[in-house]
Amino acid sequence: MTSTPKMMPLNKEIHGALKINNDNAYAHIADEHLLPLTVHEFVFAGAEYPIIFIKNEKENIYQSVLMLGLTQKQNLFVKDGNWQGSYIPVSARNYPLALVKESLESDRLLIAIDEASSRVGTETGEPLFNEDGSESEHLAKRKEHMAEYLELGQVTVKFIEKLQSLDLLKQQVLTLEIQGEELRINGIYIVDEQKLNEIDEAVLVDLHKNGYLKVIYAHLLSLQQTPRLVRRAEQEAS
Repeated sequence: MTSTPKMMPLNKEIHGALKINNDNAYAHIADEHLLPLTVHEFVFAGAEYPIIFIKNEKENIYQSVLMLGLTQKQNLFVKDGNWQGSYIPVSARNYPLALVKESLESDRLLIAIDEASSRVGTETGEPLFNEDGSESEHLAKRKEHMAEYLELGQVTVKFIEKLQSLDLLKQQVLTLEIQGEELRINGIYIVDEQKLNEIDEAVLVDLHKNGYLKVIYAHLLSLQQTPRLVRRAEQEAS
């Protein structure tokens, strides 16, 4: 059972002695059946997991995500805190560090640490700060990775906005059979392949030039990984 997160802005005066260990590195997402995915990950992740889109109805905003389970709180790729798949999404890699807004009104981002994480302590692991108070190499690398992830997220937003502008996203109900029982999964959006095939050639060329076309096809091909989730779910249930 995971503890309630306690995200606090990283401060060398308060957190100077802290270290991050890799024990049960993915326990914090053991109950997450969907994880955010950037466009740069589609080709790699799509070879193993289904990639879908979900929608915030209130704000009319879509997000690209990996499906890691068939029901809420079911992650079929995390067991005993360890990742069971080959590809690990970038969104899962930097914890217990994260970028958070300084305040609800501010766009300024700060690095925060989950003080409640079992991976945070003073005995073992990678130090966050050197003895002189400067940032450790580990923290510097994590900051670099988080900044890169933020940039990839902005590219992903532009990609999804392009799909929206072309009306290429359609709602889909997944109907699956698990151990003889029907399971219907709602709230999923995928690229409408028929509309894609009917799109103007000049638009297709533009999608290709922007690198979007290969991302779209990686998404569509990834949907063939859904039976893998079914098999894993059946193995867990047996």
